[in-house]
Amino acid sequence: MWKLLVSRSIITTPKPSSLSKPDPSRPVRGTHDRFGEENVRYKFIQQTAASVAELYCFEHFTTPILEFSHVFERTLGNDSDIVGKELYNFTDKGGDHLTLRPEGTAGIVRALLSNRLQYFLPQRLYYYGPMFRHERPQKGRLRQFEQFGVEMFGHNNFASDAEIIDIAWTFLNKIGIGNRIELEINSLGDYVSRNQYRDVIRSYFQKHVERLSDDSQRRVETNPLRILDSKKPEDASIIASCPIISDYYTSESFSRFQNVCRMLDQLDIPYKVNPRLVRGLDYYEETIFEFKCKDKSLGTTQDTILAGGRYDGLVKRMGGKEEIPAVGWAAGIDRLALLVTPSLLPLPERHVAVITIPDKSNSPSVSSEFMTAVQISKSLRTNGIKTLLNHPRKSRFPALQTAIAQAVKSNASHIVIIGKNEVETGFVSVKDLDLNTQVECKADDVWRIIEGRSA
Repeated sequence: MWKLLVSRSIITTPKPSSLSKPDPSRPVRGTHDRFGEENVRYKFIQQTAASVAELYCFEHFTTPILEFSHVFERTLGNDSDIVGKELYNFTDKGGDHLTLRPEGTAGIVRALLSNRLQYFLPQRLYYYGPMFRHERPQKGRLRQFEQFGVEMFGHNNFASDAEIIDIAWTFLNKIGIGNRIELEINSLGDYVSRNQYRDVIRSYFQKHVERLSDDSQRRVETNPLRILDSKKPEDASIIASCPIISDYYTSESFSRFQNVCRMLDQLDIPYKVNPRLVRGLDYYEETIFEFKCKDKSLGTTQDTILAGGRYDGLVKRMGGKEEIPAVGWAAGIDRLALLVTPSLLPLPERHVAVITIPDKSNSPSVSSEFMTAVQISKSLRTNGIKTLLNHPRKSRFPALQTAIAQAVKSNASHIVIIGKNEVETGFVSVKDLDLNTQVECKADDVWRIIEGRSA
């Protein structure tokens, strides 16, 4: 699939001397058109994810693409790359500061409070749709990208952490990539654990600050945990030798994480504990996890395809009166679409082709043959049968053999042929392309023949 990119973004404005007229035939940089097999892949992933979520009794939930900017600024953390570099912010004509959503969880939490659903717990919700981040486009990473996510509110037992991971594992196996992924898990601990660990690694990174990347140097004082998420080569060796958070767990956090691991063992979900795993958003705590592509076909920095964790404090941070237990995950559909094997995609849905035999005048606008074809097509669709009506092209119908060849190529299961003789006798021909048989029946009985019922 070609991905056509423009030369400048819609946020960063070049100097007037470097402005160039945008090509109206190309999409905005970091976005692209989807059609054909790629659309089939996206639909397959979305429908599979939704069916798995509903298998676990999750309900579909939608939120606006546009939110007030503070929804994300208050929840993602001022030191995060998303808030610092990647938000699509603007002020509308009414003076409101708005943002195109960069992820789904913050909007779901806002909606939980807006609709007072925090008083009707537990809530098990799933969502999907486009998200927006102004970042450098690359394989599996677009500025407008598709995401699917699940969020569970009201359950604080460790079993809810394991169940949310189980949903992800079931989903990824159903789309056929279970053998290409691996699960990494960690715990960020509770508030006490994180605070103690934060002080320890701040002191550690201060000793190596001159060797860190510019972003990591800035984060030593503001948010040293975020350095652990750095993909910069100059940070890698320093991170590899830093203290690990598990040495600073409280007894409660240690016990919780051990129980999560035991339950994953019970569910036969393979995993690897990565003591340096963190998430790129500030609201996570306790259990966190990432599913990564093992074969590196997405590259070394874009190999995470699904990730999530626990965020009990987010509802209160958003303005709720108290903390509400919450855990969830989100998957990048764009990256998953690159991994799905074509053989697993559903075959095109079968349909019926209704073909008119052209008469000598070949004038379908007044022909009784074409009007009969219209009526039969309407009858088939009324009875729930997908139908392709053969229209004239440039005021002429294609030759009969051409029309039949096109119907076969389009994966039609049956062809209904209507000519002058069919109109005069009231009988039409129905050809079954799978069985290579042909029968004649009254026009009103065509749908019964196609569904295998007696006329």
